[in-house]
Amino acid sequence: MARGSETLRDVLDIKEDVLAGDFKVELSMGFRGSAAGSVEEYVVTEQLRKEFDTALRLVRSAVKKNKSHAAYLHGSFGAGKSHFLTVLHAVLNGEPAVRAKPRLREAVAEHDDWLPGKKFLMVPYHLVGAVNLDSALLHGYVKMVQALHPDAPVPPVYKADFLLADARTIRQILGDDAFVRLLPSAVPATTPPVATNDEGEGLSPIGFVPASAWTGELLDAAFAAPPGDKRRDTLVAALVNGPLKSYTSNAQGVAASFVSLDDGLSAISKHARDLGYDGVVLFLDELILWLQARMRERTFVNDEIQKLVKLIESANPDRPVPIISFISRQRDLSQLVGSDILGSDVKNMEQALEYLKERVSVVNLEDRNLPDIIRERVLKPRSGQEAVLDRAFAGIDKSGQLVKDVLLDGSGATQATWEDFRSVYPLSPALLNVLVALSGALQRERTGLKLVQQLLEKNAGAAVGQLIPLGDLWDVLVDGTGAAFTDKLKHEAESARLFHGRARHHLLEKYGSADHPDFLADDRFVKTLLLAALAPDVPALRRLTGGRLAALNHGSVRSRTVPVKDKVIDRMRALQAEFPTELRSEGEGDPVFSLHLSDLDVEPLLEAAAGEDKAGVRRVWLRDRLWEVLGVKDGRILAEKEIIWRGTRRTAEFVFGNVRDPRDVPDEQFAPATEGNIRFVIDYPFDEDTFFPSYDYQRVKDLIKAGHEAPTLVWLPDFFSEQRKAQLGRLMRILFLLERDRLAEYTRNYPPDDRAKARRQLEVGRETLTRTLTGALAEVYGIATVKEGTRGAEVPDGEHVLSLEPKFRHPQPEGGKTFADNVRHLADGLFAALHPQHPDFGNDPRTGQPKAVTPGEIKTTLEWITRAMDDGGRVEVDDHQLRTVKRIAEPLELGSVHDGPLVLRADWRTRVNQAAGRDEETRDTSVLPVEDIRRWIVKDLGYSGLEKQTTNLIIATYALLDDRAWEYHSGPAQAAPALAEIGPGWALRSQPLPSDDDYAQARDRAGRLFGISSKPAKYARTVNKLAEEVREKAEVYEKAVGGVRASLDRHADLLGLGDAQPHPRTGLLREANSLLARIGLHGKDATGLVRELAAASYDSTDRDLSTTMNTAVDVLAALDGTDWRLLGSVRDLSGRDDSVGDRARRLLVQIEEAARASEFERSLVPALSSVRETALAIVDAALKVERAPAPANPTPPSSTAGQISLGEGGSPPVPSTHPVRLSDADASPASGGGDHDGMQVDSVRMQAARRLLSPGPTALEAALGSELAAVRREIEAFRSAHPEVPVEIVWRAVHDGEEALKDSD
Repeated sequence: MARGSETLRDVLDIKEDVLAGDFKVELSMGFRGSAAGSVEEYVVTEQLRKEFDTALRLVRSAVKKNKSHAAYLHGSFGAGKSHFLTVLHAVLNGEPAVRAKPRLREAVAEHDDWLPGKKFLMVPYHLVGAVNLDSALLHGYVKMVQALHPDAPVPPVYKADFLLADARTIRQILGDDAFVRLLPSAVPATTPPVATNDEGEGLSPIGFVPASAWTGELLDAAFAAPPGDKRRDTLVAALVNGPLKSYTSNAQGVAASFVSLDDGLSAISKHARDLGYDGVVLFLDELILWLQARMRERTFVNDEIQKLVKLIESANPDRPVPIISFISRQRDLSQLVGSDILGSDVKNMEQALEYLKERVSVVNLEDRNLPDIIRERVLKPRSGQEAVLDRAFAGIDKSGQLVKDVLLDGSGATQATWEDFRSVYPLSPALLNVLVALSGALQRERTGLKLVQQLLEKNAGAAVGQLIPLGDLWDVLVDGTGAAFTDKLKHEAESARLFHGRARHHLLEKYGSADHPDFLADDRFVKTLLLAALAPDVPALRRLTGGRLAALNHGSVRSRTVPVKDKVIDRMRALQAEFPTELRSEGEGDPVFSLHLSDLDVEPLLEAAAGEDKAGVRRVWLRDRLWEVLGVKDGRILAEKEIIWRGTRRTAEFVFGNVRDPRDVPDEQFAPATEGNIRFVIDYPFDEDTFFPSYDYQRVKDLIKAGHEAPTLVWLPDFFSEQRKAQLGRLMRILFLLERDRLAEYTRNYPPDDRAKARRQLEVGRETLTRTLTGALAEVYGIATVKEGTRGAEVPDGEHVLSLEPKFRHPQPEGGKTFADNVRHLADGLFAALHPQHPDFGNDPRTGQPKAVTPGEIKTTLEWITRAMDDGGRVEVDDHQLRTVKRIAEPLELGSVHDGPLVLRADWRTRVNQAAGRDEETRDTSVLPVEDIRRWIVKDLGYSGLEKQTTNLIIATYALLDDRAWEYHSGPAQAAPALAEIGPGWALRSQPLPSDDDYAQARDRAGRLFGISSKPAKYARTVNKLAEEVREKAEVYEKAVGGVRASLDRHADLLGLGDAQPHPRTGLLREANSLLARIGLHGKDATGLVRELAAASYDSTDRDLSTTMNTAVDVLAALDGTDWRLLGSVRDLSGRDDSVGDRARRLLVQIEEAARASEFERSLVPALSSVRETALAIVDAALKVERAPAPANPTPPSSTAGQISLGEGGSPPVPSTHPVRLSDADASPASGGGDHDGMQVDSVRMQAARRLLSPGPTALEAALGSELAAVRREIEAFRSAHPEVPVEIVWRAVHDGEEALKDSD
C-alpha cells in the first residue's frame, strides 16, 4: 500500500461485527459467566486503583465493625460502573485473575490482612420497573439466593397472611397427611450450633428449634402463632420452599407482599449469615433513572429517598452480617430537588438528601479514565502501524493554536492532556467530552465504548490524518432504540431530529448529492449545532463560532486563500437565511451560532399575511436600510449626508428610485438641487419581471451621450436572486405581523404560551432576515464578494457606479469596505475632480478622526499669523495650538510649522498681486475689493471649492502680507473685520505710512501721554491701530479738558484764579486742549494723526500733560459736584474776626492752592470733594454764634424731636428770621454754647448781653434759611413721589464739646 493512502481500517483493529450489547455488563444476570464481563478485559488506571482501595476500605470497615455502609458509585453513563462492581466482586471473593492485574494486585495487597477467606454475597438490582424499593431489594435478594443456592430456604421477607390463608384451604381439602407430604421432610433448624462449652460439647443458642418432622400438632401451633414467632416463620419458609414456591415470583410486583424494609434487611442479613457469607453487597443500578421517571409522584419519591437511609441505619438493628450498598449514580440525587419538584414535600426531601450526603461515601469513576480505556479496548493499532498514526497526529500538532485548544477542550469532562489526545487519535478529547455528556442522556442502550466503536465503523474508510468530526457523533447518538433520559430531553431530541431532516433536505437540494464534500461539511456543522442545543452547558459546545465549528469538525472544510472560519461563517449565514427563526447568531466579526428549536410552526401565520408583501413596501424597506447603512438623513425635501472632505464640510444629496423609469426619476433629478453639493442616484435591486439592470444602465448612458453634465453618481445594483427575493417577501410579512400589534389579532385563538413563542420566533426571524438581507445589499451593490444564492441578473460589465461629471468618468467602488466608506471614497473622488487644488486639512490631529476645520480654528490660525507678522514673520506657537495652526497654515501655503515656530510664506501676496495685474477690470490696484480677490482665487488661481471662511483667511493673510488697510464702502475701517464678516463692501487699500522716525516718536508719545502701547513694526494695521486708539482717547480727553477749563473760568473767583497771573493748572489745560484739538483735526487719517502726534510741541512735561489729560474726567466731575453757592457763603464768612472766619479763610486757601497747582503736583479732586462737609460745619458754627438765647421766665416747655415740625406752621413754629441779632463783638463762645433742648442761662445776664439792631435777616440767617428751605423742598419732593411712605425726621442737639471735636477734624 502506498504511503499516505492508508485508511483507518488499515491501521486500526476496528471490530466491525460488534453487536449492540457488546461492551455492556448486565449485572441483572449476575456476576458470573460471559454476561458479567471479565477481569482480564478491565483497564485499571491509577485513579481506578485508588477507587478500588476506597471501596475495599468501606467493606473492611463494615466487616470489622459489623456495621452497614453505603457509597455512591459515581460515574458518567458508560464509565464502567457495572464492570467495576464485577471486578470488585472478584476481588472480594479472591478470584485468581485479580492478581494478574498489576495495579489491581497493588490495591488488593494492602488488604491482605483481612480479606483472604472472606465470602461476600453480591446482589445486583436493576431498578427500572420496580414497584418500590422494598419489593425490589427483598425480592431481588430472594432471586439471587435461589439462583446461587437453589436448595437453601427462602428468607422470611414476605408477608404470610395471604400465604397462610391459602395453606389452610389446601390443608382442609387434602387433610393433614397429604398436606404434610407436600412440605419438606423436616422442619429446618432456625439457627445452627455456634458455640461449645468448656468440655467442647456443642451448645445450641437460645431459641434454637432442631429439625423435626411436621405433625398435626406442630401445624396447629404454627398456624396459630403470632407474627414474629419462630414456628410461624418456619412454616412460612416450608410453604414457600414447598407447595407455594410460586408465591415468591408472583409477589415481585406486589408491594404489600413484603415485610417492612427494616425487617426485610434484617432477615436477609440473617439469611446470608446462615449461608456462610461474611457480608452482603448490594448494587443498585439505574436508581436515578427510576426516580426521575416518578418525579410527578412527589410523595412517592420522597418516601423512596428516605428509605435509602435504612440501608445504613434501621429501626431493626439485628443484622448479624453487614450490608454494604453501592448506589450507581450518574446524576446527583440533590439535582432532583428544585425545579423538578414543587409542593410541601420539598423540605422533607431536602432534609433526607442532606442526611444521605453526610452518611454515604462516594466512589468516583472519573471521566478522565476514558482515554486510557478507549486506547486499550477500542483503538488498538494493527501490528507495525504505530508509526503511521504518529505521522498522522503530527499533522494535527501543526494546526493553529485555536484549533488545538478547541480539540483538546482542557476544561471538559476527560481533562485530557496533549498526550491523551495522541492516545485516542483519530478521536479528539472534545468529541469524547461531548460523548460523555450526551450518551447517558440520549442513548442508554449502548455504552460510551460502543458509541466510539460505531464512530470508528462509520469512518473506517476515512484517510489516516482525518480526525473523526464531532458532527458524526450525532448519527450514533440518535440512531438505535435508546430513549432520552427525561421527557423534556426526549421532546427536545425529537425536535432536533425533525430540524435535521429539514436542514438535510435543504442541503441536498443545494448540493445535489449526499456525497458532495460541501454537503458533508454543512451537515456536520448542523449536527454539531444540534448537539449544542441539546447540551448547551458542555464546554466544548459553548459559543460555537465559525472557527470553533471548523475546529470541532477538523478537515471538513479546506481553503488556501480564504480563512477556514470565514468560509464556515458564510455557510452558516446562508443556512441562517433559510432557517431564520431556528438558526441564530450573536455578534458580527466572528458571530456565535446557535440553534433554538420549537414545536410551534409559524408558517400558517406568514401565509395569512402573504397579501401584505408588496413592491412598494419592499422599496420603502430597502430605502430605509440603505439610508441606515449609508448614514443618510431623510430630510423634508431631500435625503442628505454630511461628508468631511479634506477637512471641510460637504453635502451629498441622495435619490432612491427606478433609474430606468423617467416617471420615477426625471432627468432633472440627476443634478444636485444646491450648488456646491453632489448627488447620488441609487437604484433598487429588483424590478418587474420583464426588466433587468441593463435597462437602468442604458438610461444613464443615454443621459451622458445627450450631454447631461452634473456632479452626480448613479449607483446601480445587481438584482436579487429568487431566493433573496423570497426572503425579502418573508421579512415583509413578518414586519407586517409585528407592527401595531397585529400578531395579537392573528393569534387570538392561540394559547398564551404559543402566542409568546410565535412572537419570539417572528422577532428572531426579523432580526436574522434583516441582517442577512442587509449583508446581501453590499453584495449586489458591488462592494462585497457575492455569495452563492444572492445575485440574479447582473449590471453590464460590472459597472455599478456611473458618473455624469466629465471630470470624473470612471468611479470605482472599493470592495470589502462598508457603504459609508464607499460613499466617502466616491465623494472624495468626485470632489477631487471638481476641486483638484483644494488643500487637504487632514483629520483631527488630536483624535485622528475625520473632522472639519472650525471657524474658531481658522480664527486661531489668523491670530498666530498676525503675531508672526508683528514679530518679523516668525512666532513660537503655543503647544496646545501648534497642531491646529499646522493643520491649516501648511495646506493653505500660508506658512510652515515645525516643532514650535510658525514661519510665514509670501506666496499669496505674489499670487494676488499678479492676478490683480492681469485683471483688465482692475485699473486702480491701490484699492482691491474683497470679492475681486475672492474671484481671482477661484478663477485665476484655480482654488475652487474653498469655503468662504477659508477664503477669508487667505484674504486676511494677504492684507497682512501686502500691508493693506481695510475699508468698508470706501471709508476707512477702524479695525480689520472679523473673518465671518468679510464680504461685499469690504476692500483692501494701499495706505501711505509715516516715516520710521515719526512712527517711533508717535509710539513713544502715545505711550507717555495716553498710556497706549503699540507694536514696534510699522505696518498699516499698526499705524491704524495706534491712530485709532489715540483718537478714541483724544475725543474723551478733549471734551473733559474743555469742560474743566470752562468750569474753572466760571468759578475763578471762588477758586482764587481771578487774577491775571498765569497758573500751572490753567497753562497745562491750555496746552492739552491745543494738542487734542490738533489731533482731532485729522479725523480718519491715521497717517496724518501719527505725524501730527510726532511733530507736536508743548512747553509742559509729558508727565504733567499726561496727568492733566488722564485726570480731566475726574476733575470735571469734582468741579460739577461742588456746591458753589455754599462755598460762596463760606467766602462771606471769611471776613469775620473769630474762629468761624478763621475756618472759612483756611478752607478758601486750601482750594485756591489746589486750583492753581498742576494736577500732578496737587490734585484738585480731594480738595473739592471735602468742600460741602467742611463748609456746612463752618456755617453751622456761625449759626450757633448768632442764635439768641431763650428768655428766663416763663421757661418754655421742653420739646422732643418728634414734637417739632420744621416750618412756620409747626408747633412750635420755627421762623425763618430772627428778631434779635447779636453783634460779632458781643458774641462769645459761651453765648454760642448751651443746650438746644433748653438754655439754662441767667435771664438778667442774658438781657444785659443783647442789643437791638435794625430789622431784617443777617447774612448767617439768610444762609441758614436757604439751607433749611432746601431740606424742606427735598422732603416735600420725596413725599410727592412716595405718598404712601411715612417719613421720620430726627434731630438732636450738638454740645460744645462735640462741636469742638468736629472742628478739630
